[in-house]
Amino acid sequence: MDQPIEYFLTQAKRISGASPTTKIHGVLFNVTIGVVAAGTVYGHKSARNGSDIRTSLIVDAYVINGFHIIGTRTGSNYLLARVGPSRIFRDQWGILQEHLGKNHKALAGLPKSDFSTFGPGFMHATCPAQIKDFDRLRREAA
Repeated sequence: MDQPIEYFLTQAKRISGASPTTKIHGVLFNVTIGVVAAGTVYGHKSARNGSDIRTSLIVDAYVINGFHIIGTRTGSNYLLARVGPSRIFRDQWGILQEHLGKNHKALAGLPKSDFSTFGPGFMHATCPAQIKDFDRLRREAA
């Protein structure tokens, strides 16, 4: 699909407005999906447009009006856009559907979480960030 981002943002608003149970929280461009999704987000209130993000665990996946939508553990729903080569996306979507089908009850019972990670370097991080003088800061805070 070679549609501009505005097209997908309009569709996300249309779907959110038409469905009382589905609110789209953002559009993910150039997305890769597995148990989480990674891509460039637009229209999300907590992330700058064009930011690279990785979602929390995907707990739902469905299609509305031909648009693929995922739901995450944090409760966010994302419309997927420009998903890459269609064969690769179809394979990823199929694997995700199979995974969700087998694990639906277990995933539905997971507690909601506020964890989701934003930032271009996250997917390439090899270790947690180090805080300089962490022990001194911890003692001062106590």
